[in-house]
Amino acid sequence: MPQSRPELPRYFLVFISAMVAIAPFAIDTYLPALPVMAAAFNTDIVQLNFTVSTYLIGFGVGQLLGGPVSDQLGRRPVGFLGLTIFIAGAVAISFAQTVEQVQWLRPLQAIGGGFVASICNAMVRDSYSATEAAKRFPMVMLVMLAAPLIAPVVGTLLLPLGWESIFLFLAAYGVVIFLFFSRLGETNKHKTGMLKLGHLIPQYLEVLGRRVNGVRVPLRYVLTQGFVSSALMVFLTNAAFIYLEYFKVDVEQFPLYFGSNVFAMMCFTLITVRLVRRIQPYRIFRVGMLSQLFWVVALTVIVFSGDPQDIYFTPLMALVIGSSGLINTTLSGLHLANFQKLAGSAGALMSMAVFSFGAVLGVLSGLLYDGTLRPIVGVMLVSVVIANLIALTIPAPASWDDASIAGAQSKSRFD
Repeated sequence: MPQSRPELPRYFLVFISAMVAIAPFAIDTYLPALPVMAAAFNTDIVQLNFTVSTYLIGFGVGQLLGGPVSDQLGRRPVGFLGLTIFIAGAVAISFAQTVEQVQWLRPLQAIGGGFVASICNAMVRDSYSATEAAKRFPMVMLVMLAAPLIAPVVGTLLLPLGWESIFLFLAAYGVVIFLFFSRLGETNKHKTGMLKLGHLIPQYLEVLGRRVNGVRVPLRYVLTQGFVSSALMVFLTNAAFIYLEYFKVDVEQFPLYFGSNVFAMMCFTLITVRLVRRIQPYRIFRVGMLSQLFWVVALTVIVFSGDPQDIYFTPLMALVIGSSGLINTTLSGLHLANFQKLAGSAGALMSMAVFSFGAVLGVLSGLLYDGTLRPIVGVMLVSVVIANLIALTIPAPASWDDASIAGAQSKSRFD
């Protein structure tokens, strides 16, 4: 297979990043409007907080369905359907008259967003060889990470125009993505063109059962990603408590404290972008795993040794979260390198691990709540240790040539 498809436009990777950014834009842009929406609907903010949770659920469902369906029908049909649902949902929410309508429309909009997100990494894998795809995932992630920083600012600026303007902005964003997407050709050259719902579960089982030189490498990558991402999800679940309640940070300063973690992740991702040009992604992945383990152990020591000060806690937490910039992007490339026809299913399964593992461990950190940071950091430590133990069992790829990778894999009914 050639390193890339000649018909790809120059803006291809930037466009993929913009597609991936649909999720953070759809969530973070309207967060500043939640109190205003609660007042408009004459309800409490808890009812609006539910729309965040229901969006995440719908987003996960959309990815689980969209990934394997795109392997069968192609990326374009799934992308067009997802964008249409996302845009229609955003417009409908802007006309909502009750909080119940918003609660029902948000997961519907999220399913569309999940369809879109499910094809992004698969399109990169479709378009480049295993080696080149692994080098481009960090660039996609670097651009996408700007969204969580920009989205709340956009929401704050639009709020004087009414909370409805935020959802009209999301609809407009979807329309722009739709127009650019319509200019791209189909990247999935292995599509069957036939929808077989009975194949969805077998496709996922094939991903989990795929062996490389006799080892279930993809399953181990999925498990590693699930536990690595749990550290981030546990932090996100408890960020408000950590900074606003425990460290008594002013509300105005919260974005700075929270943003330091996103900034650290961007820095580590930028380092990955530069390193991946001359160092194999597997080596960067292993260094990232050990780096995160080192920093979470250091964080655990200061938390369990007494009353931690934010001047020490904040940079260490940023290094723990930031280290995932070395891990997540290279891990995606390593995982998807094992698939061509099932890249959508493989990517969707990875996303499911992030949401499900993160949700469970986030809830666990809440159940262990004792008013200190120990349960939070303790759960993060356990998840990172488990991730490193699983990563130790993953052999380094013997070759980054597509033909060699395919030859090392077990035969299946799909690939």
